Amino acid sequence: MTTTWLDTLHGPAVEAFEDDDAAATEGLRRLGAALAFHDRAMNGGLVGGAIETLFFADDLAHVDEAISAFHWLGMTEAAAVVDRARAEYLRFRPTGEEEISDEDARLWDALDDEFYAVADDDRLERAIEARSGEILPA
Repeated sequence: MTTTWLDTLHGPAVEAFEDDDAAATEGLRRLGAALAFHDRAMNGGLVGGAIETLFFADDLAHVDEAISAFHWLGMTEAAAVVDRARAEYLRFRPTGEEEISDEDARLWDALDDEFYAVADDDRLERAIEARSGEILPA
């Protein structure tokens, strides 16, 4: 089995981001923002697992950090779908308590599927490799 960049850097990156570790490289912290968000999205869906969870935790700033990190990684499609998912969530559930229409439920599912398609592990692996010089300490 080959160890990948994602395997090697996942734990340290998420920890550096969550702890705001000043000793870690800026690149490692940025990667951690993307991966912490990615974990939530892959475990519970982009909209329900990531956006809604962060909404209720009053931590939508993490969504901004994830969007910025995805852009930095060159994953602009992932950044765009996260940005759109946040906007749509705030539109159809501004307090987090509203019932959503069938149309919005389909959109919720479509946004999840779109994220899965543009933020898969292979794309993350290539993005991390491309930025490895800025992620790893000199």
